Amino acid sequence: MRKSVLLLALLLCLGSSALGQDDPMAAREAPDIENPKTARDYYSRGWKHQKAGQYDEALADYRVAGELDPMFFDAHFFQSSLLAERRDYRGAIAALTASLKARPKSFVALFNRGLYHEYLREIDDAIADYTQAAAEDANFSYMGGTPEENRARAYHYRGRAYQWFKKDDVSAVADFTAALELDPEILRVRRRRALAYHSLGEYAKAFEDLKRALEQDPSDSTASGRLSHWGWELVESPEPQYRDGELALLLAQKTKTDRNSLAAAQAKAGQFENAVATQQRALDRLDLLIRWLKLPPKPDFEEAIQGITELRADMQRRLDTYRHNRLFQD
Repeated sequence: MRKSVLLLALLLCLGSSALGQDDPMAAREAPDIENPKTARDYYSRGWKHQKAGQYDEALADYRVAGELDPMFFDAHFFQSSLLAERRDYRGAIAALTASLKARPKSFVALFNRGLYHEYLREIDDAIADYTQAAAEDANFSYMGGTPEENRARAYHYRGRAYQWFKKDDVSAVADFTAALELDPEILRVRRRRALAYHSLGEYAKAFEDLKRALEQDPSDSTASGRLSHWGWELVESPEPQYRDGELALLLAQKTKTDRNSLAAAQAKAGQFENAVATQQRALDRLDLLIRWLKLPPKPDFEEAIQGITELRADMQRRLDTYRHNRLFQD
């Protein structure tokens, strides 16, 4: 988890092109990096060291630049990025706090500081920073994307903090909803809101979010796994008010894909008895789905039942083939 979030943090604070940071060497008055005297000189030399991978030297120069000019946002900000890369989050927070004195509403400084507070499990401080980053009047300098997309990211991370650390699913749902209103295409938020809805017992909303999350990102294995797990919980403990034809068809399709692949591999290895058992269990699950949809009262699930019946027919043909110790040919 930390690795993926750290990559986001580094994207925000290290890559000059991603942030729109101009090369200080292109300033109107060329800095003197051979004999630095001013904050701009030291900062420019630090930038040169950083580009060359000389991070100790870069960090030292950024520190001097910040001491010479305490209101030099970039000197403090780039210092924080190098400290964070070393996992010195306490130092990074201090550098960002200094940068915020120069630019109090900087989104990137507030968001990154919130992230580092989160790494240190200072969750109230993290939430406070994400809250400021999500404000309409935040300063979005150095950020790609629209203000709405960036504010959505702040709401996402604040909601995640409520969900993971505060166990406050009501606040998490509110923040995830705010994020989606600002950026409907933001990734992982629907899946996380689904988890919160499920914890709150709002199962229909949870399933809807998971389905939407998979439409948005079919490779989201977490959403797929949750959808399958929760779905079968409902099917095996039937509650008519939660029956859902679309959900049943998704479960059937996943069963077909997973079990067909396993049975085919078993048959290819000559394990026909295992292939038959695997295929039979899959058919039993599809039959369970059909019975679930037919429970009274019976809404109109005929389309879903027909789709599952067609999947079942294909799987039955595979079963019959394995029973004769033959490989199935599509």
